Amino acid sequence: ADQEKVDNQVEILWFSALDEENGANLLKTFDSRIGEDDVRSVYFEIESLSDHEIAALEKAGFETSVTEGIDLYVPVKELGKSGIAKKKADKYVISVSELSSFQFKAGIMNSVYNGRYGLLDDLPFLPMSRYDGELSCCVMTDDRVTGLLLVHLMKPSLYRVELLFSEKLDASVNMLNMLRFSARAAQKICEPTDEVLIRRHNRTVMEICKKLFPGKKGKNVIRGIRK
Repeated sequence: ADQEKVDNQVEILWFSALDEENGANLLKTFDSRIGEDDVRSVYFEIESLSDHEIAALEKAGFETSVTEGIDLYVPVKELGKSGIAKKKADKYVISVSELSSFQFKAGIMNSVYNGRYGLLDDLPFLPMSRYDGELSCCVMTDDRVTGLLLVHLMKPSLYRVELLFSEKLDASVNMLNMLRFSARAAQKICEPTDEVLIRRHNRTVMEICKKLFPGKKGKNVIRGIRK
């Protein structure tokens, strides 16, 4: 299934502890916080953990392994070589900076209505200013926002694609055109060494990455899961 969220699944985004005892206490507090909910599984993908942090996680019931992460880090220079930026996007794809706040919110609610939250559960509550207005774009159909590609500057020189959504009608074509628009914009305003982080969080994004960046691998991460 091409779903972006799994019900009652919790992700640990970051874990840091001074020693194993400290880590165990953190995880006990974490368990007490989620204990009131019907959480079916907890997982993480973290690039670096110390031995005592791994030990604390494993004693708390996590099965850990080193594997390829779901995040792809693509330099802007590589975006240009992929061919996605060589063809101009259709005219119905415009920069998010051209939208009014009302149009932007309407587009967000359209995405949410279709079950697409991207990487963030609180997508409906985030302001337009969170996203880079030149790299983020949308599809306009009869004055409606029917597709969105939202890019967030995480830190200097690192951008993250946080939402790629299009209504079902011509969805694959629309998403390709938005990617073209954003890639071409990146060639103009970004440094060649700047990176775009693409999280392969659903089947659609996985297939797009295979086509655009064949053979490209994510960084090794420590993955853990507890059911």
